[in-house]
Amino acid sequence: MYSTDLEDIRQMSENIIQSMTSGLMFIESKNYTIVKFNKAMENINGIPAEKAVGKRIEEVFSRFEGLPFDYFYHIMKSYGRLERTKFRLVDNCEVVYRYIKGDTYFNQQGEPAGYIIIVDDATETEFIKDSFSKYVARQVVEKILTEKGQLKLHGERQCVTVLFADVRGFSNLVERMEPEDVVALLNKYFNMAVDVIFKHEGMLDKFIGDNVMAVFGAPIKGKDDVEKAVRAAIEIQSGIWNFNNTRRANGEESFSVGIGINTGEAVVGNIGSEKRMDYTVIGDTVNIADRIQVTAFGGEILISSTTYEQVKDKFSCKALRPIMVKGRTKPIHIFRVIGEIKT
Repeated sequence: MYSTDLEDIRQMSENIIQSMTSGLMFIESKNYTIVKFNKAMENINGIPAEKAVGKRIEEVFSRFEGLPFDYFYHIMKSYGRLERTKFRLVDNCEVVYRYIKGDTYFNQQGEPAGYIIIVDDATETEFIKDSFSKYVARQVVEKILTEKGQLKLHGERQCVTVLFADVRGFSNLVERMEPEDVVALLNKYFNMAVDVIFKHEGMLDKFIGDNVMAVFGAPIKGKDDVEKAVRAAIEIQSGIWNFNNTRRANGEESFSVGIGINTGEAVVGNIGSEKRMDYTVIGDTVNIADRIQVTAFGGEILISSTTYEQVKDKFSCKALRPIMVKGRTKPIHIFRVIGEIKT
């Protein structure tokens, strides 16, 4: 009866080890050979258990560049444990990330018998951080990581609000200014615009010359993305007004920005070649936003009817003459944003 109960306990322990989502292996402490290798460890590293058990860890993980075996041996011998540490490794020319934690396990006599190594794959997390940290604010990156199961990097259709903000008369400015002054002006404008976009949880899609493209509602969708886009546009125009006050006081030429906003369905995802992929949005919604921006005078914020319908209770707007867009048979109704409705 006792032996049966003991066997049941052993089987239960084995089931727990094999069902863990973290990779786990037991290493014998005398010569660092592997004595157990669970399924998650197989999946994370692409190494079958039968090719790992009974072999030294240097042999089993030889293809991973960047694993500090000597450091691991020193830490485990000296302290008996390795705190959870992130390692950047290269596996067959591909960068991967692993969280590795080590601890000592003991035999029935209470003597150290070997080491337990727990491994988690951090590659996807690091990829998301690297991909999105240049597009969105830190708090949005953290939200993406929290909700990454909902994120489809390979592409999906979703409703977004696209904003274009373009410097008016930029070519004439370039002709009248020194090159270093042009670069300084653009950088100051871009820094201000990006800070505003991030503040309102938008995504910086790209710079196109002197044009800024931002997206609200991707990669994470919020309930008031359209409103945030319009608020961001108002704040960008306010920032330009402050810029110009300073520039005029310094005897420098002022400049203006026209902004166009449109809301609609677009394809969102990583788009590009194998050598370079960018997370972006494409489609008719983007093209219309850009066309509306072209129509805007310096200092103006123009929005489409689809954007207007979602913010008309928040912002005062004036209907303008519809515009025609290439590839469309019907005109696009546009509105000029006057300001926020005070309640």
